[in-house]
Amino acid sequence: MELRQLRSLLAVEEAGSFSAAAEALDTVQSNISGHISRLERELNTLLIDRRTGTLTEEGEIVARRSRRLLEELEEIYTDLDGLKADITGRVRLGIIATTAGWLLPLLLDRLRTTHPRLEIEIAEGTAASLQRRLHSGNIDLALLTTPLTIDGLTFESLFTETYVLVVGDDHPLAARSSISLYEAVQYPLIVPPNHVAFREELEAMAATRGLTLHHTAEIDGLHVVAMLALAGYGSAILPSSAILHLTQVVPRVAIPISDLNPRRVGVGRYRNRIQSAASKAVVESLLLVVRGPSTILPDGITAAIRNPDRTHA
Repeated sequence: MELRQLRSLLAVEEAGSFSAAAEALDTVQSNISGHISRLERELNTLLIDRRTGTLTEEGEIVARRSRRLLEELEEIYTDLDGLKADITGRVRLGIIATTAGWLLPLLLDRLRTTHPRLEIEIAEGTAASLQRRLHSGNIDLALLTTPLTIDGLTFESLFTETYVLVVGDDHPLAARSSISLYEAVQYPLIVPPNHVAFREELEAMAATRGLTLHHTAEIDGLHVVAMLALAGYGSAILPSSAILHLTQVVPRVAIPISDLNPRRVGVGRYRNRIQSAASKAVVESLLLVVRGPSTILPDGITAAIRNPDRTHA
């Protein structure tokens, strides 16, 4: 099995035909056909449906593994280069929306100073979708919340954040310094729709205490939920980071919910994938910007003691 055979397979998958793959790899179609045929003979299976130019089920399996293998090969060169000079390479980082607003500027500023040749690609998503993307290899690292629901992922806590009840300044609870979850759910809430993971999280926290959520509206997007709650259209239970961007927009009333354990946010990755020098540099930079002696974290957010959690679903 040769690397050029694997590259030819991936090129056909991406381009959709042998001729387009040949053009993408700057070669002739007969070379692509020859590489694919030899690979099929070695594996004793059909990888591409010649009528449609699409990969067979077996071809998709080989392509997925081939992509990871070629990425690892590229990272060998990146790691060796990292021993000689500044760290280079590209890191694909997934991040939940509530964390992106305040943490990404800190991370990018540090990387610009310490690893200027490192490239970072940012993808926003829910914790559930980021776990799936880590497992499939679409991203290298992710900033997400627990619990982990997909086998093979590891998680290292980065910080915790309190849950707060967000209300307008004329709400009956606005003057309170802290409340219980029981008190919080006595008023109609603005909540995410049922398909959103955070809604499931809220329902589970309430159910363990025998409580029921009564909602006045279902809104997709925690930042929008926060804005509406602060404007007096209802109250909302949110993680602290969901309202950080609103500090300069409207008066902020966020009451800590004292009987809820803080929400854990950390770095997730796929256990069986070797970390490149570039990925390691991003993780270390994240740890430093959150736990550094000069870092001032936003209200409601506390740096976690470094203690990698090696358990997985």
